[in-house]
Amino acid sequence: MKKLVTVMLTLSGMLMAIHIIVGCSKDKPGTPMTTSGSAALPGKELYQTLDSMVEHHADFVAEKEAQIRTFCNGLRGVNLTDEQEFDMNLQLFDEYLAFRFDSAFYYVNRNMQSPLAAADPDRHAVCAIRMAHILSVAGIFNNARLMLDSIQPEQLSTETRVAYYNQRAELNLYRSEMAEHTPYFMDYIDSAQHYRQLLLQTAPRESFDYIVNQASYTCEQGDVEGAIQLFEHHLPTLQQGDRRYSIMASTLAYFYWKNGQPQQQEYYLLLSAISDLRGAILENNALRELATILMERGEYERAYRYLQRASNDAQQYGSRLRSMQVARMAPFITKAYDAEREHTQHRTNVLLTVLAVITLLLVCFIIFNFWLLYKRRITNGKIKEMNAVLSHHNEEMQAFNDQLSTLNTQMKEANRIKDEYIGRFLELCSSLIHRGEERQKYLNRLARDRKLEDLYAGLKSGTVINESVKQFHTNFDTAFLNIYPNFISEVNRLMTPDNPFEVSTDSKKLTTELRILALIRLGINDNQKIADILRSSITTIYTYRSKLKSRALQKDTFEDDIRKIATY
Repeated sequence: MKKLVTVMLTLSGMLMAIHIIVGCSKDKPGTPMTTSGSAALPGKELYQTLDSMVEHHADFVAEKEAQIRTFCNGLRGVNLTDEQEFDMNLQLFDEYLAFRFDSAFYYVNRNMQSPLAAADPDRHAVCAIRMAHILSVAGIFNNARLMLDSIQPEQLSTETRVAYYNQRAELNLYRSEMAEHTPYFMDYIDSAQHYRQLLLQTAPRESFDYIVNQASYTCEQGDVEGAIQLFEHHLPTLQQGDRRYSIMASTLAYFYWKNGQPQQQEYYLLLSAISDLRGAILENNALRELATILMERGEYERAYRYLQRASNDAQQYGSRLRSMQVARMAPFITKAYDAEREHTQHRTNVLLTVLAVITLLLVCFIIFNFWLLYKRRITNGKIKEMNAVLSHHNEEMQAFNDQLSTLNTQMKEANRIKDEYIGRFLELCSSLIHRGEERQKYLNRLARDRKLEDLYAGLKSGTVINESVKQFHTNFDTAFLNIYPNFISEVNRLMTPDNPFEVSTDSKKLTTELRILALIRLGINDNQKIADILRSSITTIYTYRSKLKSRALQKDTFEDDIRKIATY
């Protein structure tokens, strides 16, 4: 067996070495390590949360659909005025804004065709701005621009004018995304900055649009730290799952990227992605950006999952802009993911080959060891037979030794009782004889002196007998407690907790109940004998024994348990 264990340990070491050698080929110099092989990345717990939410994405979408369905069901059968229907369409547009492109388009288009929009330039602008937004998201930039060009901003209310400037800036930002790495990129950025400046001159300073555009304008002007501080202060006032939170967290990640802080960029992209999933915001950007970061770090599997989720969201929403952005990245991540899988498969094949060889060697060694074990089994059988015979003899010897030990203990106890009681009762008998002689002399003197009355009184008096009984009890108690020093505590262990015997201040004195138990321990069970020894009536002894049994924990075996109390 020792040879087998040694061989198995050697083969296990070989397998581990081969595994390390093959595994090291994955981590070549200059190749980023995966998360499992690197230090803790920023937002590790956030990644776990995001992975869980990606897995349960369908649940969030179903919850959003149920929410919209409940709202629509509440309006069935209700006669709405033109104004109420207009406002309802705007509300449904807002619900579908980042959830379903075609539904959002449907409701804003209904308002565009409403007589209210034709009669009121401000209402028309409200609809046109919303239509321009979803057209921009869909990548239909020219139509979106034409829609905004049809608006006269000087005729609008302050709130609508702010929305107009905000949409103008947003349209240029979307166009800049598509024109990245081209000469036209900065033209769109400058145009966006122009409309941001107009918005800052119009919007209330505490509004969300003002804060977002102020930070973006400040960042593009070169004050990235100021933009970060403004967003860091305002972001906690928003709630995850809200589209505004997602926008601000994603923009803050962009600021940190501009500031050369990739860990903070990744952290806020995680927050934005989690908010998008929680709010079923399908028109999103953070998951795609995270996929890019993870691909650059070598985490191809997670990057592939995130990019696939972003692609599905873009298709489900109907955003051609996001679909094109995902399509740009997809070949790189897919290629890296496939290469990683091929590398893993190759390493697995090598390990399987090595394992097959090692398994074959182990089978050979196991067969050899079975042959050795067969020979040893024959020898061990003979040894077991001899051991069984010896074990039987040992058991008999042990039983004999136990009997001798018990007999020795009983003999020691009997000798101790004998020695104690012989001495005590010789002394007691001598004392009683002496008292009898003294009493006889006293009575003889009274008879000789003819003091009949004193003689009669002396004969009638029980003082001498009582003192003798008292002396007998004292000697009995002392002798018994010398032999059984723990008797009272052992008796208390057999009684119920609320019925213990109190230990007397005179540690060498027993009560009547304890004397009865003491006589039972000495083997005197007959009530008449106990009554004679204690000079009591047999009824009294019977009553005491009944009461003692009623106070015991085990009533049926109480007196047997008393007889088992040891002397020491």
